[in-house]
Amino acid sequence: MYSGLLKNRPVGISASFGKPGVSSVHSNKDSQTTAEGGQSETIEPFEIGFRTLFDQNPIAMWIFDACTLDFIAVNDAACALYGFSRDQLLSKNILDLYVPEERAAAYQEIIGSAGVLNPDHRSLKVRADGTRIRVLRFARPTRYRNRDCVVVWNIDITEREQASIELKSTQIFLDAVVESIPSMVFVKDARDGRFVLLNKAGEDLLGVSRHDLIGKSDFDLFDAEDARRFRLADQAVVASGKLVCIDNEPLSTPGGVRSLRTQKVGVPDVDGQPRYLLGISEDVTEKLQIEERSRHLALHDILTDLPNRLKFQNILDREMERKVPQSQDFALILLDLDRFKAVNDRLGHHAGDQLLRLVAKRMQSQLGKHDIVARLGGDEFGVIHKGRISKDTAAQLARRLIAAVIEPFNIEGQMVSVGCSAGIALRSHHGSSADALMKRADLALYAAKSTGRGDYVWFELEMEEKADHLRLLRDELSMALANKELFLEYQPIVNTQSGRTETFEALLRWAHPRRGLISPAEFIPVAESSGLISAIGKWVLEQACAEAATWPAHVNVAVNLSPLQFNGFALAADVIRALERSRLPPQRLELEITESVFLTDTQDNIGTLHHLKQLGISIALDDFGTGYSSLAYLRRFPFDKLKIDRSFITDLTASPENLAIVRAIIGLGKSFGAIVTAEGVETKEQFDCLALEGCVQAQGYWMARPMSAERAIAWQANMTARPVQPPRFAKKR
Repeated sequence: MYSGLLKNRPVGISASFGKPGVSSVHSNKDSQTTAEGGQSETIEPFEIGFRTLFDQNPIAMWIFDACTLDFIAVNDAACALYGFSRDQLLSKNILDLYVPEERAAAYQEIIGSAGVLNPDHRSLKVRADGTRIRVLRFARPTRYRNRDCVVVWNIDITEREQASIELKSTQIFLDAVVESIPSMVFVKDARDGRFVLLNKAGEDLLGVSRHDLIGKSDFDLFDAEDARRFRLADQAVVASGKLVCIDNEPLSTPGGVRSLRTQKVGVPDVDGQPRYLLGISEDVTEKLQIEERSRHLALHDILTDLPNRLKFQNILDREMERKVPQSQDFALILLDLDRFKAVNDRLGHHAGDQLLRLVAKRMQSQLGKHDIVARLGGDEFGVIHKGRISKDTAAQLARRLIAAVIEPFNIEGQMVSVGCSAGIALRSHHGSSADALMKRADLALYAAKSTGRGDYVWFELEMEEKADHLRLLRDELSMALANKELFLEYQPIVNTQSGRTETFEALLRWAHPRRGLISPAEFIPVAESSGLISAIGKWVLEQACAEAATWPAHVNVAVNLSPLQFNGFALAADVIRALERSRLPPQRLELEITESVFLTDTQDNIGTLHHLKQLGISIALDDFGTGYSSLAYLRRFPFDKLKIDRSFITDLTASPENLAIVRAIIGLGKSFGAIVTAEGVETKEQFDCLALEGCVQAQGYWMARPMSAERAIAWQANMTARPVQPPRFAKKR
């Protein structure tokens, strides 16, 4: 099979066999002569011992012919290692067991070695099933049965070599892992504290090469105080035998002081004695800064950097828990800016934000050493006035804060003025808990804003009683609609010239089951502040339209709208739905609004009014003359009717000023093509005066008080037959 290799074997390879010092199992001088005159094989005691050692050896062994390289003898261990039977192996050549790619090199090695093969040689062999094994080989030349041979010992090192490879791979892997860890990994000698390992992240953090650090201790790297601290900590870790975590450990580095989170553990030797200290240090400086920033943002207003409501509440809670003498009392002052929304609407939210920042700075400038100011949200601020305080010092501080805010602000080159109102509550007098004190200061603030603004008000017990009453009223009002406690009354509006009824104004009433009739002046503000006005207003529209649909075709119905009902297209949809369900023509519906409708979302509200007017609905401006900008609204929207406020009618016949105002309004109405209606007409003299001045309509107790829907039908029938008699001298102007 391998003749191409064997025929080129150098002549004389066997000459080396039999040289002094080369072992032989057969001696020429001990040979016997056969009958044919040749020498017969002599088996001596030495060979018998060799054969016994050979066959029973646990190491795989074989003997091959030095010339032909054919197997001469194999032991059981060799058969087991290679998976062949003895006969199969004896039929093979030594090169048959080499992998094909190593056979030529193996042949050259064998013929050039004179039988003494390199004992460290590792060769790749093939077993009977084709699997490959790595073999460590030892060989020596010998004489066996009068032939030059080579005896070979084979040691299977496949698993050992694989384990070595895996160990190296594991070492490479672990080195790669340690290097790729973004935290500093270090190992120190537990006995003297000298570094034995440092990864790349450690080099970057410490600003030192690992080659310069290995073999040195903390005392070579850090100042004596830090080094001593680290060394003592390391010794404590090693002594504990446990994993120890050290948070926020300061470390001076070339980049400044860093905060580390370090985990350390002692690593014992095979005898269980302390040998190394393994540590992993994570640089948490930025993380701590972010956490601190997050905590700050959670407790501070992002716009002004003042404490926010949460932190203010926490401080207030702590102050309430402190047991201090009355001389160390504190006051809670709540402040709210006046006319702030107007600044936002006129200059935009960016200017509003800048104004809030400036207000915050001014308030801080007025505080005492122990005072705390916070922005509670929107344009509301809170102050805790503490130290050696009294009602007088709290009042003085409130006045200073209000005065500071009243001074004009320069916002983007424009001078802006806002006001400020304040409510004050004193701990020792007004609050047993933080919540109670906040509530009472808030009630005082509400009272301050209700009484003209620009001032401060102390909490009084009557405020809480009123608030409790309103809260109860709100709860009961929320059920009034479902319980059918609400109903409508109608007050006629008559023509001053013909005396006939032209419109009925729908007026909402509440019949409380226990307290009787409750004034609209009392419950309508509650409905508006609680959000109930939308549902109630929708019901009023539907009820008024349904009842007006049964009246004569020439009689209209007027319905008052709250400014809070203006919420986009929902109002228009409610009006259209009420007209469709009742089949009332749009021309018979009048909607009365006040100028407060224009104070918020002006363009949207005007758009809604135009949409309603296009449907044929009449729009009336109620309480005309009492607002500060009514004339401006006449220019912005074509009202169908102006209703003169009752305050100008009361002294109409006795007050030349009131008469002048009424004349001016009547003139305006004619100029703008709007009907003018006078409210609160309670005497014939007032009615006659209005008719004489040319006021088209009148409404009041002199004609009729509000009445039920049933009475309104009878009233209409009666007034058709007997209208209100206008004065004989009445004439249109």
